[in-house]
Amino acid sequence: MEQNIIGLLNPLLAMIFSGVFFSLWFMQKKNRYILAISVGYFSFACGMFVSNVATEADETLHVLGTHIFYSIACISLVWSVRFRARQPGYLWLTLSLAVAVAPLLVWIHGNSELANIRIIIANAVYAVILFVGAMGLWENRRNHRVDLLLFIMFTLMALQFLIRPAAVLALEGNLPNKEYADSIYYSTLNVTMAMLSLMLALSLLAICILDYITSTHKRKTRSGARADDVTDEEKASRLKQVMETGIHRQPDLSISMLAKVTEIQEYQLGRLINHAMGYKNFREFLNSYRLKEVQSALSSPALDCVPITTIAFDSGFNSIPSFNRVFKTQFGMAPSQYRNEQIAKRKMERGDQNTSHFSK
Repeated sequence: MEQNIIGLLNPLLAMIFSGVFFSLWFMQKKNRYILAISVGYFSFACGMFVSNVATEADETLHVLGTHIFYSIACISLVWSVRFRARQPGYLWLTLSLAVAVAPLLVWIHGNSELANIRIIIANAVYAVILFVGAMGLWENRRNHRVDLLLFIMFTLMALQFLIRPAAVLALEGNLPNKEYADSIYYSTLNVTMAMLSLMLALSLLAICILDYITSTHKRKTRSGARADDVTDEEKASRLKQVMETGIHRQPDLSISMLAKVTEIQEYQLGRLINHAMGYKNFREFLNSYRLKEVQSALSSPALDCVPITTIAFDSGFNSIPSFNRVFKTQFGMAPSQYRNEQIAKRKMERGDQNTSHFSK
């Protein structure tokens, strides 16, 4: 009963970690090695389920299924840590080793009632694959304590795949396939795999979190450095270019939105508008562009029939009383009066031109 509980607990625990690593990868998709870790623990879960729950120990499917999933798990984890260490993943080497030994394991299982030889060969393959991963971590062991811990965990995982088959020979001698599930070896396998897999998962989790914190810090540092290196003249030029795209026509435009578009930090943008450009606040700066557009529209003969409210809304104003107040403050008259003066001015200019023409 206890073995069955452990047999179910192991794949469940591995599946949980697979989901955790997948979530971490979703947060930082550029780190593909995290996805490989998720695949590795998912494969461990499948291998443990096939070995402990889905099949009997004397079935060929038990042998083949366990080997396939354990191989995928080990290869995925090794590729992930070597990729993170910027070293060759040896994917084809480890994959070829796992594939080449699969027919041998099936043949041994079909021609012998003993599980010893098959177990020793299969575990030796997993140990070799994990040692390849440990080798890739050796050079990184001094980078951080977590890197050293990861190297130790990969080495322990590889060693336990070598020690357990030797231990079963010493403890039980020849082990028939049918008695495999009731053996001390089987119980030891489940317990040690659960403990070491948990410790390895926590080490990998620490590495992923460390990389996420480091990359976030570097990104903020680079962003701050770039912002500090740019002069006020360059920021003002960038701001002018953005404003000339007509962004002021957005009625809900805020300084935070403009900061994102211009890639200027909000406090720096506010300081630029207030001190370098001489505006009292962001609202005055924004209205200067809107009023300039309204003034141009009210002076255009082609827009004489367009209602002033339409021009005001199209320019970004969302309140007519506010627009009238701001316009009168700027030009000293109401918008309608300003338009009438422009129309009268154009008529007078046309009259002067006609008088000049007749006098000639």
